[in-house]
Amino acid sequence: WVGTDGFFLNSAEGSTWGFMLFQMMFAATAATIASGAMAERTSYNAYLIGAVVITGFIYPVFGSWVWNSDGWLAKMGFIDFAGSTVVHSVGAWCALAGVLVVGPRLGRFDRSGAPREIRGHNLTLVALGGFILWFGWFGFNGGSTVAADIQIGLINLNTQLAASSGAVGTMLIAVLRRRPILLTETVNGSIAGLVGITAGCATMFPGHAIITGLIAGVIASLGAALLLRMRIDDVVGAIPVHGFAGAWGTLAAGIFFAEDPFNSARIMVQVLGILSAFMWTFVVAII
Repeated sequence: WVGTDGFFLNSAEGSTWGFMLFQMMFAATAATIASGAMAERTSYNAYLIGAVVITGFIYPVFGSWVWNSDGWLAKMGFIDFAGSTVVHSVGAWCALAGVLVVGPRLGRFDRSGAPREIRGHNLTLVALGGFILWFGWFGFNGGSTVAADIQIGLINLNTQLAASSGAVGTMLIAVLRRRPILLTETVNGSIAGLVGITAGCATMFPGHAIITGLIAGVIASLGAALLLRMRIDDVVGAIPVHGFAGAWGTLAAGIFFAEDPFNSARIMVQVLGILSAFMWTFVVAII
């Protein structure tokens, strides 16, 4: 349930240092997901406290359940290659707890509860930020092999296909809903595709990666609309992009597992992992 060794490392095998740095970045990612959702209405000191709790307690405990060979989910065969659930859903469920506690930004909803748009001020930087994330994901997913291995080719191909498909999925759902195609939503769709493929990028065929990314983009768009209906103010769409799409991607990793697709037992293990991530993360975060 919790680790008992490796605290305050000062001597270890050479490979451990690289893995430790990698995990530090993953833990930091989980914390920054929460910060985006709560932007414009939290103090810096409060964010620092939350970041310490997320990186020092919430993320490591759940991560060890999945990525430590002695973890209970690992022993059950739970698939999450690079962290759709371990990193992204954990960050998103922390974000959900945060936005529920702090409430919406002033003026986000009118007196009748209808949402008002508060647009960003620089769409060029939005697009650039999306591009940097997209580019960085090749290290995020490909680097999760923790070796210069030929497998990186398939991993990064699946990553690219899912990201592209996520953007397409968001645009398609906008057309079907007779809404304008917005840059902000399209960028979020691509990130949702990246989040969705992160769990199964090493164990899926490219065709399934396209399906996973496409559905992730649709989920992110519909999820954002659902949060607005519930009067939940998520500034950057972190909860639908990282939480909802991350849960879908983790499920898809079990559904489209290349060696044995559509295995109901494996799918149920994935569902258990998704639910346990929510229960652990959300409960601790909201406390």
